[in-house]
Amino acid sequence: MTKQDKENLQNKKLTDSLLVSCLAACEPVISKNAYLEKKWANCGQSYNGCYEYERLEWMKHREKLRTLLLPLYPMKMIIQMTKSCKDKSTQKEVLEVINLIENNDYELV
Repeated sequence: MTKQDKENLQNKKLTDSLLVSCLAACEPVISKNAYLEKKWANCGQSYNGCYEYERLEWMKHREKLRTLLLPLYPMKMIIQMTKSCKDKSTQKEVLEVINLIENNDYELV
């Protein structure tokens, strides 16, 4: 996430680059939890569905971010921008953006 994106986040302004960097941060979390879910699925008592819950939660976050970008870009382009993003947000920043979206307390720039 660039300094400009951090300033925009503090001012509750969401830009395309900010949303794409948040999307890029969601992908590894979803992949990791899907892997761990599959790895520990047959373990018995120690597996309690926490990986599945975490994966589904981050998939919801990803959908919320994508819905803001869909009016501007086709899905194929969003996926390409996400894959080519070098400057990813942190999970904390993603959760801040999601909180702004859920509270409808943001301005799209």
